[in-house]
Amino acid sequence: MPDEILSQPEAFVEIDQAHHILPNSKIVSDPWQGLMVKKDMNSILEKLVVALDDELKFAFDARFGADTRNWTEITLYGATKKIVAQASSRFTVGLPMCRNEAYLDEMIPLPDTFVITAAVVGALPPILRPVIGRLFSIPLRLAIHRSKNLFRPLFNERVESLQLPQSEDPQDHLQMMLRFAQAERPQDFNLDDMTMRLAMANFGSFHQTSIMATNLIFNILESDKEYNTIALLREEAESCLAASGGVWTKAAAAQMVRADSVSRETMRINAFGNRSLLRKVMVDNVTTEDGIPLPRGAMVSILAHPAQCDGEYFSDPEKFDPFRFSRQREQARSGTTTPASENGDASDCAQRSKDGSLTVVSTGPQHIIFGHGRHACPGRFLLDFELKMIMAHLFAHYDVELLPEYDGKRPQAKWVAEATMPPGEGKIRVRRREKT
Repeated sequence: MPDEILSQPEAFVEIDQAHHILPNSKIVSDPWQGLMVKKDMNSILEKLVVALDDELKFAFDARFGADTRNWTEITLYGATKKIVAQASSRFTVGLPMCRNEAYLDEMIPLPDTFVITAAVVGALPPILRPVIGRLFSIPLRLAIHRSKNLFRPLFNERVESLQLPQSEDPQDHLQMMLRFAQAERPQDFNLDDMTMRLAMANFGSFHQTSIMATNLIFNILESDKEYNTIALLREEAESCLAASGGVWTKAAAAQMVRADSVSRETMRINAFGNRSLLRKVMVDNVTTEDGIPLPRGAMVSILAHPAQCDGEYFSDPEKFDPFRFSRQREQARSGTTTPASENGDASDCAQRSKDGSLTVVSTGPQHIIFGHGRHACPGRFLLDFELKMIMAHLFAHYDVELLPEYDGKRPQAKWVAEATMPPGEGKIRVRRREKT
């Protein structure tokens, strides 16, 4: 149904309580800062690959260290948040801002503050939300104000740079946003709105990526004994990098089918949230094909996690199988086939025939973490690319293992409301590999 009947933007305005906790709800209802990425995705990824590789080297050195002799204990989620924020900021605001610790320290907790504020205000009776929401959102508004002060010098510098020939533009998301706002949304071309749009762009690139990367690394380490996961991922990354002449490219990253499978399997087991395809009913007299009436103002959605762990489609659905989605792809490359009974993926083969693709960025009935159709998350291509680069860099340069006291089992993720959060205090051990 069209947005005039079932609206995705208005559903997010409702879920995020944007009218009550943000200075301007259009940041959510008209999220052009994210949609514009979809239009230029191919050129963005080609430009991003070398910069991201460079930034990950810098970020991992800072957070994981360079000690080749001794193991170092790392609180994984805390370190991952810093690494992801720095790497993502290389794309959003570029150098040197992406390495500005004050900027990162202010921007990293902003998504958590936003989510908690929205959840609490959304739990209030509707009549209380306008007043209580404004009071309860004071910490969020103060955080946005502090971020604005940090962002102000860069904003002023970039506005001046808009007078330069486009060939001399900084090649990052912020400059794309400024040029778009100047031409298409002049009412948004100001420091206040651009600060909030930058913060919302960071919500996906910081918050959800760091959650997914943390769960992904824990899952890899737990599965390593059974599947030899680390060695196979390391081998794949080295092979793809060598085939591209020792320089990472978009095409080289696309060949990392094992890493792609690990990402998709992590998203299957550790989804961002329990629901997907959120829509708000905008008109009266809407009835589903099954005859269920949907009153105006109602929120509808699909339970994503149960669909992604359905035993009808996935063998051993509660188990993390890192290469569940790469086996058939690797067999297709080599021209071989393996009976389903041998690889344990009979139902997964059936899913491929239904959905047509097993990649992490594809969407379908059993993979709806990114939504589906015209409203599917445009940032999923960047997330896929960033997770692959994180895996490639981590296992190329570090030996990594769970703490001995974990006895081979990862610290479990936790459901917080409708989100799957990684264990905040869970730790790993890392040691820099020789000659890397």
